[in-house]
Amino acid sequence: MNEQFQEQLDVFARYLKKNGLKMTRQRELLVRTFLEAEGHLSADELFELVKKKDQKLGFATVFRTLKALTECGLARETDLSDGRTRFEKLYKRPEHHHIVCEGCGKTIEFFSPELEELEKKIVAQYKIQPIRQRIQIFGVCQDCQEQEQAPSTEVYDNDLVFARDALKIAMETERRGINFYKAAAENSKDPSTRAAFLEMLEEEKEHFSNLQKEWKSLIARDEKVLEAPVFLHFDFEALEKIFPSREKVEERMGADLSEIEALELAMNMEREAHDFFLQYAEKFNDTRGRDIFLKFAREEEDHYNLIKRELDRIQAQRQTSV
Repeated sequence: MNEQFQEQLDVFARYLKKNGLKMTRQRELLVRTFLEAEGHLSADELFELVKKKDQKLGFATVFRTLKALTECGLARETDLSDGRTRFEKLYKRPEHHHIVCEGCGKTIEFFSPELEELEKKIVAQYKIQPIRQRIQIFGVCQDCQEQEQAPSTEVYDNDLVFARDALKIAMETERRGINFYKAAAENSKDPSTRAAFLEMLEEEKEHFSNLQKEWKSLIARDEKVLEAPVFLHFDFEALEKIFPSREKVEERMGADLSEIEALELAMNMEREAHDFFLQYAEKFNDTRGRDIFLKFAREEEDHYNLIKRELDRIQAQRQTSV
């Protein structure tokens, strides 16, 4: 039993105790079956699953347990317009939307921060107090369009898919950071400033190496996660605005850019990167993906402070020499 699985059982047990109920064998069986299943289950589907393990378990118990799981925050109802109320796991998972194939019924989950921002603007424009916001796209998946093979029924671990996408963004960020500090160090004229940039370069390389290890560990847990549809849709052009390309850095630093201007450029980059990752993290619930973004925000803040100390040193040195 993994740690998160036990955490959810503990949440449910505390809910039962608070409401004067006990964790019976049948309730625990129902919760375990729901948490182990993938996809979006209806009460009927969960009932069929648990009946294979306990023939005496009644439908009313299934319905009441799903209601309790919803009330304690471990599940939520979702309508995929198939005539059934379905339930999906919610613990430590971000809000997300669905794409539903009307051919085979396959459901793809996705999240887009840019879409979230657009929703907020529209809601603000019409002065609406939102209660819930979900987008559902209905169509025909590629398998059903081609009709050359049986529709895919593969189910993926959503937590791993989210972590996979977050790690991709994190690694791309580190690659850009490495390019920036390498170019900055090569084009810096002041030895102390060059040393500061080289220190940042080594940190970025170490972070990238750690991310690669985490990536390998994630793939080792389930290699099929590489085939899963993208969950976290991300605008990589946003990174280009924060981290200039190597060519742009060389162009700017080669154009008689002073040491102070070079450090200020790096500080602005780190500040924007910190704000960027912090805003991303705040969009998610307590998830592994959120932890990845929060970790990056902290690292960018550390980088900002290191560069600021070097900038303060140079400015103080120049004031002394005047």
